[in-house]
Amino acid sequence: MSMEDFAECYALRVGSTVDQVIADLNKIGSDGISQFLAWWRGLSDADRALVTLVISFSSSVVLKIFTKAVGEVVGLGLLGLAGGASWALIVRGIVDCESRL
Repeated sequence: MSMEDFAECYALRVGSTVDQVIADLNKIGSDGISQFLAWWRGLSDADRALVTLVISFSSSVVLKIFTKAVGEVVGLGLLGLAGGASWALIVRGIVDCESRL
């Protein structure tokens, strides 16, 4: 699939525009998304719950977590994707649309 297919799928799930999602995804790249998914899936359920809790409180903390886990470019891109959507919705959208990459 393509980045555009992924962006359309993701935009429908989080209520964003496809153009904005494509711009943010181009910053991250499909390798960056795959890297994030590998990191996310490698977390235990408790760690995922903790990360989800922390990211609901502070973007600066989220950026530090994501930068350490997947690098600054991907971390900043993920914050761009947030745009106002909940982090739980963002992660779920990425996971649900992975097959379209």
